[in-house]
Amino acid sequence: MCYPSRWVVAFVGLLGSVANGRGADPTDHFEAKVRPVLIQHCTKCHGAEKQKGGLRLDTKAGWQAGGDTGPTLVPGKPAESLLIKALRGADGVAQMPPNGKLTAAEIAALEQWVKDGAIDPRAAGPARLGGVTAAEAKEWWSFRPVTRPPVPSSAGTNPIDAFVQAKLAGQKLTLSPPADKRTLIRRTTYDLTGLPATTEEIEAFLKDTSPEAFAKVVDRLLASPAYGERWGRHWLDLVRYADTAGENSDHPLPHAWRYRNWVIDAVNRDVPYDEFLRDQLAGDIVAARSPNEKYAPRVVATGFLALARRFGHDIDKDVHLTYEDTIDTVGKAFLGLTIGCARCHDHKYDAITAKDYYALYGIFDSTKFAFPGCEPQQLPRDLVPLMPPAEWDRVVKPYKGKLASVDVRLAQLRTEQTELARALKTRATTLGSLLAKGEIADGSEQPFDKLPAVIDVRAGQFLQLSVTPLKNHGADSTLIEWDITEIGGKERRWNLTADVLDDLLAANPHADAHGNKRVWWFLDTRDGPLPLPEAARDLSGKPGLHAWRNGDTPSVFANSSKEPVSVWTKLPARSVFVHPGPNGNVAVGWLCPIDGKVRITGRVKDAHPGGPDGVGWMLEQFPGEVGADLLSLATKSEKLQALERERAALVASAPTQDVAFAVAEATPHDAKLHLRGDPEKPGPVVPRRWLEVFGGELLPAKAGSGRLELAGWIASKNNPLTARVMVNRVWLHHFGRGLVKTPNDFGTRGSAPTHPELLDWLASEFVEGNWSVKALHRRIMLSATYQQASAMRPDGAKVDANNDLYWRFDRRRLSGEELRDSLLTASGQLDRKSGGAHPFPPEASWSYSQHVPFSTFYDSDKRSVYLISVRNRRHPFLGLFDGADPNATTPQRQDTTVPTQALYFLNDPFFHAQADKVTARALAKPEATRLDELFRAAFQRVPTAKEREAAAAFLMRYTTAVTDTPAADRTKAAWAALTRILLASNEFLYLD
Repeated sequence: MCYPSRWVVAFVGLLGSVANGRGADPTDHFEAKVRPVLIQHCTKCHGAEKQKGGLRLDTKAGWQAGGDTGPTLVPGKPAESLLIKALRGADGVAQMPPNGKLTAAEIAALEQWVKDGAIDPRAAGPARLGGVTAAEAKEWWSFRPVTRPPVPSSAGTNPIDAFVQAKLAGQKLTLSPPADKRTLIRRTTYDLTGLPATTEEIEAFLKDTSPEAFAKVVDRLLASPAYGERWGRHWLDLVRYADTAGENSDHPLPHAWRYRNWVIDAVNRDVPYDEFLRDQLAGDIVAARSPNEKYAPRVVATGFLALARRFGHDIDKDVHLTYEDTIDTVGKAFLGLTIGCARCHDHKYDAITAKDYYALYGIFDSTKFAFPGCEPQQLPRDLVPLMPPAEWDRVVKPYKGKLASVDVRLAQLRTEQTELARALKTRATTLGSLLAKGEIADGSEQPFDKLPAVIDVRAGQFLQLSVTPLKNHGADSTLIEWDITEIGGKERRWNLTADVLDDLLAANPHADAHGNKRVWWFLDTRDGPLPLPEAARDLSGKPGLHAWRNGDTPSVFANSSKEPVSVWTKLPARSVFVHPGPNGNVAVGWLCPIDGKVRITGRVKDAHPGGPDGVGWMLEQFPGEVGADLLSLATKSEKLQALERERAALVASAPTQDVAFAVAEATPHDAKLHLRGDPEKPGPVVPRRWLEVFGGELLPAKAGSGRLELAGWIASKNNPLTARVMVNRVWLHHFGRGLVKTPNDFGTRGSAPTHPELLDWLASEFVEGNWSVKALHRRIMLSATYQQASAMRPDGAKVDANNDLYWRFDRRRLSGEELRDSLLTASGQLDRKSGGAHPFPPEASWSYSQHVPFSTFYDSDKRSVYLISVRNRRHPFLGLFDGADPNATTPQRQDTTVPTQALYFLNDPFFHAQADKVTARALAKPEATRLDELFRAAFQRVPTAKEREAAAAFLMRYTTAVTDTPAADRTKAAWAALTRILLASNEFLYLD
């Protein structure tokens, strides 16, 4: 039998070493005993094709790098090496291989190898970045630097046409003839504004025979505010814009509209694309370094980051998923890279590692994202002010001074009041006498039937009815009825309900019906008899439900309405209640205004059964000294209430500033890698840096979060992806497909460009033209490639059925927004004013949950870009007509044709309402011009002779057929039906 030479050498060496009484050569030991074991048992799961746990054992570099759980070997120390522990199944480490333990001899050989220093002669192999080698990544087409290719000289004067025609020539094809002028202006107007051209605009273009006629149209449209609304919508698709957060209760984002409008404005102003990107990633940092008139817009721009989707129930616990959404969107939208795929492991296909992902993760983890609210924490927080801090300090300084002065006086009064109340409590304890007491069980009641029939009273004495919680604080809302009748004298009567019900909040202490002030008292008796300080109107939004309280409890409250009120329980009408605190009593007191005798009646009733226990109560009588002290306390209390009102008025008039749903700097730090993407399994710390394939530049010292540096890396003219990706997007929205058909994926799983030289030429022009998107539009739209007709040609269809070579212009259907806006335009109902905030309910009223999430759509006649976008529920119209999914980046709209779209034109109330308004406009014209008016509204042209004949025939047939309609209404019904036919026709829905 023949052996390979290395095995012979190893065998002879082993014999020699035994003969000489020493161990085998470590290299020979590896080749003879270790490599075979690794190949047979390990590299299937830990080799080049598969790396379970992030570990490779097919190269020395692999085990040196270690896996998700840390270093694999400690050379010289087998007992501390994770690999040896796994082979033995020791120290709680899962046994490897999982399908059967190695033999004792094999394990001993591996232990000896590690003990001898883990000598491994294997070459490391080519360096890898994710799913490709470093060399392959360097040569990947989209990672190569953008170079300006020479323009083909053999065809055309326009460089775009030259590149396109050069490709066509290779297939013996040519461009199609130019589109007719009416088709061209309709196409161009929709492309740039998303709206139909007016009849006047079409007529003016048709009459303009100058060589610059079309260029003037393009310039006019680029200057229109509608341009920003149309192309801003493309960007909002890309960055998954929404007006709700996306977590399980889908909380509203009342300030998100500011970012939407910022995008529209920036697109209209043609903000250079590199600046456009920088402001969205780090506008707040730029603004803070040089505050100026751009401060607020730049803060608002970071709404791009803040609008990242939120997840789960308590969104703070799933913030790693929000960062994943951010990284994924930044990668796809700005770079055309699927960076999010590296959250759990190195990218399987592209040159992106898990360390790349967590290097970026640390940047966003060093950023404070505005909090939208969620089910357990309803209210938003960390919204970002739109005024520079120094300027805001100047504005708010006078207010803060006044507030501080009031707070000093309040603190002094509260101290004086507390001391007086404690002294009063001590005196009352020794001077008071108990008239009656009792306890009521859950859901029951108890009358004051054990009181003396006659009670002697003197002016200034105090009667106090206290209600105290029992051990489970079961009866929270307790009904009180208390009547005091004078015996003899003027036979006056004091009734708690009658005296205070209709004006409970007038004062505390409260007057009686006889004109006596400070008779009825509402007291917190936990630390002494203190008047309840806070007046609260319309509790829980229920009119007529008012209270005096100290915090939520204790309180005295009344339902002054004539009907029961359903709140935490059903409260009977025209009644007074008390609610003790969980740690002490609440009391209602009567300061006696007479000398004489009285009779007391009333009851205490559990108004909210189900506690599980009831309440205790006691009625006490205090002498005049206590009453005098109470009056002194009341004076303090009234001063305190007046000062509280002064403070409340001051707070209500406090200067305010607008805020944005945006981001701000947080404490900068590097993040730990999450093993297998699990934040509960942290790995090593990963320094914040740029992607390794582009140099892996680290953040400089004291860089803050790193967002500004990240923006610089992405928006650099030397970045090979950014310009290519954006140029491709603009091309896509003009032609219906990109030069790269996968606009969000320029990696190895995406499509290669059909015209790579044209893509790079346009990218070069884009950067050299100061990143101007409007200039890019002009360059594309003034080409013969853009202006050609859409008619099908047999020669082109035979060679290039998908029109990848652009031998004609592809027909397209209007997007959902274009369709809705066109219907509103035809009906004359489109509101062209810019959209603002949506009418969300006040934040204080929010109580959204996973069972009752926010899900409201608001009607509007404004352009569709301003419609509310709800993440957890599709808009009925845009959901039907392929609107963008606000939960993820949408680089290109789907184009579906489904039966429900046809049913929409038959049945939808909105469509019928717009058609009826178009019909009304036509019927207001003389009969001879009605059809012209109808065609102008729908198609911006007059009908042909053939169309006139067809319309007349239809109107006659319809009028004859609708015999169940009164004669006077038949004409209107027929014209309305004709209108609906035109508005649902291909000419209305499609662009050539």
